[in-house]
Amino acid sequence: MSHRTALRRGRTVAVAGLITAAAFGLTACNGTGGSTAAPAASAAADNGSGNSTGSGNSTGSGDTTGGSGSAGAPSAKAGDGAAAAAGDGTGRGGDQVARCTTDGMQAGWGSEGGGVPDMKTDQQQTVAVWLKNISGSPCRISGFPGVQIKGTEGTTWDLRRSGQAPQPKVLKPNAHTSFTITLLPGTRADDHKVAPGLVLITPPNEKKHFQLQWPYGGAILDQSGATHPGTFVNPVNVP
Repeated sequence: MSHRTALRRGRTVAVAGLITAAAFGLTACNGTGGSTAAPAASAAADNGSGNSTGSGNSTGSGDTTGGSGSAGAPSAKAGDGAAAAAGDGTGRGGDQVARCTTDGMQAGWGSEGGGVPDMKTDQQQTVAVWLKNISGSPCRISGFPGVQIKGTEGTTWDLRRSGQAPQPKVLKPNAHTSFTITLLPGTRADDHKVAPGLVLITPPNEKKHFQLQWPYGGAILDQSGATHPGTFVNPVNVP
């Protein structure tokens, strides 16, 4: 083999090697390098929508703002409502139904199975309050309503919560749910009691309230300062 022939073949091999390396580099950029980031981004989005928390931790001294916090605590403060509404397990991501708002509901006394409390007895009684979805769209509701009793003599009483666990529910347009108030009437002459005049009802996670006239007469034994009073509010959707 001549010197010129050997040199020409060497150059041909070198050029072929450069072309192969360049082709390999293009395959790495357009294939493996572009596909690893997408699954990581999707996983982060799924974790963010599926693990939202906040509906079970609102606490406060007890006003008329409704909340979905821990059972047995006073009603949440007004500032806690927005944080408590972050999620209640009824939906994920784009499938999540908006929560029920005061402006999108009506309220009144009684329920399908509710009766009239006997205010002349010294035994605990139950009174029901219904909440109806008039928004025109489905909405979700869960937690404890805020209930404030305004006495005819000017006193106010923010009811504590029971130990029952809240249950989420989606209300279709014109559908309704209810909650109950367990109360202990005051019937003796020497009882320290509150004669209800108005009752302010604030749906869970809301700040606006409904104002209902008390229709049942009588008086409630005033245990507003007690740790475990005989008068308290139960969560919505719980019979």
